[in-house]
Amino acid sequence: MAFLETERLILRTWMPSDADAWAAIACDERVLRYLPVSGPPSPSDIDAWIARQIDEQEREGFSCWPVLRKRDGVLVGRCGLHRLPDGEVEIAWVFSSGVWGNGYANEAATAVMAFATEHLALARAVALVDPRNAASIALAHRLGMSFDRVVRAYRRDLLRYLTPRRHER
Repeated sequence: MAFLETERLILRTWMPSDADAWAAIACDERVLRYLPVSGPPSPSDIDAWIARQIDEQEREGFSCWPVLRKRDGVLVGRCGLHRLPDGEVEIAWVFSSGVWGNGYANEAATAVMAFATEHLALARAVALVDPRNAASIALAHRLGMSFDRVVRAYRRDLLRYLTPRRHER
């Protein structure tokens, strides 16, 4: 998949040239509070993460895509899918604190869920959410997800939300 397009956003595959824009988001203290990391990533951490996303895209047909705002091409976050070690597929989103409250996460995640259903025939997706992140909890509910349980993932206790199981095609 080359990209998903919504009214205001473009989700596309990662490129190494996205590193600086993603680093600005990934190093923001307000964003870091909700990420399962011990501190700001180094430039080599960012490069390695992007390389893993490119590999996952090639292997799975999906990844946590960069989200660009259509009107100016600025990378405002990431949203997409990730295969967890247990085989389940996680939907995940992270956005620049500078764009919080604009509905971008909802717009992008809704498009990702439609892609997962229509193109991947995904039976179910999970979201793993930091319990302090009220906005992401609300988004999981808007996506039709239900709280399942607290799980230990990414070295943290996270809330696990599930989409209703769809029949596989």
